[in-house]
Amino acid sequence: MYTCRGCGKRSTRILTRHSCSPCAALATGWVWRKTEMEVQKVVSSLTFRYIARYLLVLSATVFLVIIGMYSIYSYNYFSELSATIVAEQDTLNLIYEGQSLEGIERYVGDQGETRITDHFYYLVSDLGGDKVAGDLPESTAYREFEDGWLGFELALLEWGESVDVEFLAREVVLGEEYRVLVARSYQEAVAQGRLVLHTLVRTMLVTIVLGLVGGYFAAARSLRRFEWLGREMSRIVSGNPSQRLDADAEKGQVRELAHVINRMLDQTESLMDGVRSVSDNIAHDLRTPLTRLRNQLSQLQQDLPERNGKAMEVLISDCDALLASFNAVLRISALEAGSCYSGDKEVDLGQVLRDVVDLYEPLAQEKGLAIHMTTLPRAHCRGEADLLFQLFANVLDNAIKYTPEAGDISVSLDHISGDSGYRVSIADCGPGISAEHWRDVFRRFYRVEPSRSALPGHGLGLSMAQAIAQYHGGSVDLEDNAPGLRVVISLP
Repeated sequence: MYTCRGCGKRSTRILTRHSCSPCAALATGWVWRKTEMEVQKVVSSLTFRYIARYLLVLSATVFLVIIGMYSIYSYNYFSELSATIVAEQDTLNLIYEGQSLEGIERYVGDQGETRITDHFYYLVSDLGGDKVAGDLPESTAYREFEDGWLGFELALLEWGESVDVEFLAREVVLGEEYRVLVARSYQEAVAQGRLVLHTLVRTMLVTIVLGLVGGYFAAARSLRRFEWLGREMSRIVSGNPSQRLDADAEKGQVRELAHVINRMLDQTESLMDGVRSVSDNIAHDLRTPLTRLRNQLSQLQQDLPERNGKAMEVLISDCDALLASFNAVLRISALEAGSCYSGDKEVDLGQVLRDVVDLYEPLAQEKGLAIHMTTLPRAHCRGEADLLFQLFANVLDNAIKYTPEAGDISVSLDHISGDSGYRVSIADCGPGISAEHWRDVFRRFYRVEPSRSALPGHGLGLSMAQAIAQYHGGSVDLEDNAPGLRVVISLP
């Protein structure tokens, strides 16, 4: 029997991710979800929305222009059509005056025999309504317009098929006995107008579709380039700040933006180096005379009476605190100046965490605190044990310091979901830190205002913890424990 590593399914044949049906279905669903997320990301991007708005505005403008052109064309055509009908009526009047009805019948007959496309049609009738001559039927349903204009529709044979044809007509009285209706078809003009209109509309729709497709790929390409900028910036910020973007590999605005970002990084690094150099020099220069002063105070303490010896002990304690702060500043600078840890030492995180808890448990018991710890049976990573010990000790020391009496502290070590790293969580039930200060507490010497006078400290604990975590390729994050603060340390 074989077991699939993906879902645990057992079979008599070797199962892989591709041959196992549940795993294959899961992989297919994952691919579809990823594709859907990528499409949503591109469609919601600023570039695609800009292109889509531009296409919609352009299409609406073109549509209005088409409607306007069609309206002007229709107006001009029907004006010309009306003028030709009126001119034909005048011709018929002249023929009737000179040749009476026989001339009209002969003229109408000649026009019918020599008719070309889009010419005149006639209906000559007496005052009683009986047809005398012409090629239009008597029983025709007319639509009346203003100024005596009529409209109607007839089915004419065209290429052997019956086709509905639209006519525009007007009636005129010949003498006192006859009336003649002169009509002209405008079907061809309507067909041509509709053809042009439909062609333009289809062209506009195709342009919109092609424009959106092209805009999608353009937006996807632009989004990939800006995502590359984001990834590179995150890598530089979380890794080595001295690295720079490869601007020469890009083109256009992205290349210019990369150059601007590189100049900004240069300036930021220069300012940070200046501030760090000042603090390091101060710490380095003051550490030696402060150490000498501390040693001299120790010698004086032995020669002074007990009453003065206690005051001297306070001075020595202050010197020790200052020396610890200077050493911490120099240690943080050394960690930040170095690259990420690349050694081959394997550290048992669970054992390091247990050693830290064992060291601080008596201090917690003196304050009436209970430390609850849960660790994995086996959790190994690459790193330096003494630095990781100091990382966990700094965080746990803060938790004990800010947790009220009879409070609880929880310490846990587990896997990071979907990753091969580990997650160490140390949570207290103290006053916590508001979210607006979460970024600031990692700065050197920064302390939240209420804690400055209430509890001792120099604001270097979390700065040291972050420097050690980043040195190991990890991170330190803060979360609300409601109540209290949860410090989450992620290590690869």
